[in-house]
Amino acid sequence: MKLENFTSTDEKRIFIMILLIFTCCFSSYAQKMNTYLHKELNANVGSICEETPDDNPCAGSEIYLSLLFDEKKVEIAEKEISTCGKESISLIGTFNWKLVKNQKIIIDFATEKTKGTYAEKLFLELKQQQLIGSVTDLNGRVIKYVFKEKN
Repeated sequence: MKLENFTSTDEKRIFIMILLIFTCCFSSYAQKMNTYLHKELNANVGSICEETPDDNPCAGSEIYLSLLFDEKKVEIAEKEISTCGKESISLIGTFNWKLVKNQKIIIDFATEKTKGTYAEKLFLELKQQQLIGSVTDLNGRVIKYVFKEKN
């Protein structure tokens, strides 16, 4: 559409204003996810404590779900960090993602890769400047996790 199609200066100004407002809103919408790109984001999703016959300071572990977003893909992994600080990483997969208008993040999960992991029923959204993950457990309860940048 060319500006010559508009008959008056007022119509041109209105069109330019609408175009500027649309551009500002769209860029603001896209910027919301930029703060999370190329950063490792983690949420504590569980813990494990093993019974041992002796006093073993390494018998416990914390489980984290780790996300690494780039512009089109997200890499998802589970991390287990023992109470001794030993870290083991299990890559779940790399999937396409997109941010939709209602601040929800749609991830094209491959069911066979996520089955039995903490990412199996993961739902992500941006809420109050935080990346929130929700999972519905076997009892139907919704559990929420806040993903934060790794320190």
